[in-house]
Order: sequence, then C-alpha cells, then structure tokens
Amino acid sequence: MGNIMRKMVLVFALTATSAAVSATTVLTEQNIARLEAALPELVAIEQDNPQGLTKLRLKKHCDWQQHASDLRQQEQGKAYVAEVDQVLAKHQLTAPLFLELTAKGSWPLLQSLQPVQQLTRQSLPFLPEPQRRIAEQKIHQTEQMQQAIEPCLTAADKTALQHHKQRLLKLATSLPGAAF
Repeated sequence: MGNIMRKMVLVFALTATSAAVSATTVLTEQNIARLEAALPELVAIEQDNPQGLTKLRLKKHCDWQQHASDLRQQEQGKAYVAEVDQVLAKHQLTAPLFLELTAKGSWPLLQSLQPVQQLTRQSLPFLPEPQRRIAEQKIHQTEQMQQAIEPCLTAADKTALQHHKQRLLKLATSLPGAAF
C-alpha cells in the first residue's frame, strides 16, 4: 500500500469543510469519479515530510468528521494544506467525504492483500532483521487499517463495494506506491 495510502490518509484530512452525505453509501458512481479525477492531482502535491505519514493511523471509530479534524490538526501550518484544499474543492470533495471514500474504497485492496500478509507472516522467521522489521510494519499497518475500516462498512457499502470492486482495485493498484 505504501506511499499512495499514506498520501491518501493525509490529503483527505486537510480541508475544514464538512459534508452531509445523504446517500446510504459514499461509494457512489459520482463520488468514485470525483476520486479518480482528484487523486492524481493530490498525489502530485509536494509534501513537507512524507515520511511522517507512515505513523498516521485511523482510530477505531466511524466518525469521519473527527478523523478529518484530527488529521488536519496534525498537519496544521504545513505549506501544502492550501493546495490540498483547492484540489478537493475543485472536485467537490470535502475532507470527511474524501476520508470515508478513500478508506472504504481501499477495502477491496485490503482484502486482496490477506493472502500476501499470511505468506509474509509465515516467512518472518527467515527474513534478515531489517527486512523483517519492514514486513512486520507493513503487516501491522494493513491489519490496523482493516480493523479500523471493517466496522464502518454498512450493508449499503458492502453492496457498493461489490458493484465497484474492479474499478476500486484498478484505481488503487494503478497509482504509484500501492504495492504491498
């Protein structure tokens, strides 16, 4: 998942605007099209400290406004926040909506990584120390995301995920840094 997920976690948190989403799921055709249009622009934004994003984690609650506020507060004063705000506004996305959309939209990729995680976990005792630590961090990050996102998936979300699964997988895997 790497860089793109860390960047996605950051960028959705950087606008203060909130949204009242009337749909039963944010995984709509219109929102996915907005995400597809916005992500390349968001990924291209220069960040002050991209390595710091490896420590970002979603807390285990489904309050997307709170997630956005917490993450935005962490990035307060960073030079690129205004650029992120402009891109999100241009594509009619708000921080909470973008956060929920990208988190839930990543679910098919997270599920597809489970066999890789299992194989990696089995190979941990045979890996040299530096590679083992990196693999353990990636496994932990993926598991943490799964545990934070899964309880937030409604029945409507699961139906939408099935409907848009290939599109969401293609979107996630076509972006740089998406590989496990």
